[in-house]
Amino acid sequence: MEKVIFKRAALSAAVVAALVAPGMALAAQDMMSPEYGQSYETFVKDSKLTGGLFYFQRDRQRIDGDPTAAKKEGKYQSNLSHSTVQAALNFNSGYAWDTVGLDLGGFGAYDLAVTENHPVNQENEFSFAGRSWGNNAKDGSPEGGFSLSNAAMKLKFLDGGITAKGGYTQLYVPGQIGVNWSYQPGTYRGGQVEGNFGGLYLTYAIADEYKAPWYKETQVFSRAKAWMDPFADENVIDYIHGIAARYTFENGTAVTGSFGQSEGYMDSYHFKLAHKFDVMGGLSTSYQFYGSETETYTKGTSQIETYDGLAWQQALTAAWGMGPYGFRLEGLWTKAEGNEGNYLPRLTRGYANSQGANEIWWDSRSDWNANNEKALFFGVSRSLDDLVGAPGWSVGVSGAYGWDIETGQGKKAANGEDTEWAANFDVTYTVQDGKLKGTLFKLHYTDYNNDISQGGGWTDYPNIFASEHDVKFHIIMPLTFM
Repeated sequence: MEKVIFKRAALSAAVVAALVAPGMALAAQDMMSPEYGQSYETFVKDSKLTGGLFYFQRDRQRIDGDPTAAKKEGKYQSNLSHSTVQAALNFNSGYAWDTVGLDLGGFGAYDLAVTENHPVNQENEFSFAGRSWGNNAKDGSPEGGFSLSNAAMKLKFLDGGITAKGGYTQLYVPGQIGVNWSYQPGTYRGGQVEGNFGGLYLTYAIADEYKAPWYKETQVFSRAKAWMDPFADENVIDYIHGIAARYTFENGTAVTGSFGQSEGYMDSYHFKLAHKFDVMGGLSTSYQFYGSETETYTKGTSQIETYDGLAWQQALTAAWGMGPYGFRLEGLWTKAEGNEGNYLPRLTRGYANSQGANEIWWDSRSDWNANNEKALFFGVSRSLDDLVGAPGWSVGVSGAYGWDIETGQGKKAANGEDTEWAANFDVTYTVQDGKLKGTLFKLHYTDYNNDISQGGGWTDYPNIFASEHDVKFHIIMPLTFM
């Protein structure tokens, strides 16, 4: 335990030293100069105070989806039903002495309506599930309240070519470290350094705690899921970190490589090749590889193994536009042999204990990441400006299909089924002018289906849901105060 405390203290001290000491030194040198006052004023003069008001309403029906009700074989039941409001306020300072600044932010959330005493509604991801990950007793009742999302010092050097930040903040390392989102981002306790040198971008980040935006406090990292004794000594991860490099050539081709690690548990690798072709209105393409290996460890008399060898996910993506139309075509192939049976896009095992930076997201309910699964997504969007006589409207339809699903032990479902599919429909409107300019209204519907297991497949397929109908309605109103 002393070793763990020392590591966390060392991490905190390193972040504080890296951020505070240079600013103090510069201030001491500059305090007697005539330019001191003017330099300091940029801290206030370049500051921004922004925020937003947000509304989210959701009704998700799942076959046999209510864990508190009697099962009705093959019948859709309410699985998630709530309407939630959020309000956010963020302060981003300028840079005093053109070097040091401060970012502060927080938000509040409140459920206007929610199905009480329903465990799924407690973690609806837009209000608060509890104090922290692993410490939220599932009593079925979500909480309102407030949470800090950002409290970090920031630095810049070489005319902004190198930047750094540390404290309670958001970290992003391509392919490795990201944050969960509601309308607000998750928060790490850690720091990050970034640098741009011509076409070369470099970054390194490290953290020892995290909170998703539906928790109020940060929590340590764990090898286990939230209900599997996550804070036992053998499960606690002292830190996660990641490093990445991206080079962008003059023709627009970009090559990204990164490495991430959770102490004593997982090593992760990422490679991305992206290029935009000057055809079809601009054809953006990419190949992406995500891979992870985990250490086997002992818990009691059991050997805990998340992956058997290297687990990976590969993706091909293409996006292009033609007049008012936009198109997306993407494909996935996943290998995840071992106890987990699906590829985790993060450096820790439990959902919302940390978050990765996998770029593939189809808003089609499933993660399409089961062992041996191949999956395709195709979507079309259309601006309606020319049809409705007013700008800001668009619609979209999309679909996803996955096949060859296996357990982590390479077995098919007992009923022989191995596919899942979804169809989506979207309508959006963005206010173009006036006091509400920028306000977004969005309606999204998903019809998700699989025949593998109408109980959700949680025994053999830990990430396969039962069939669902999901309706989501968003209102996002950005605000700028200064």
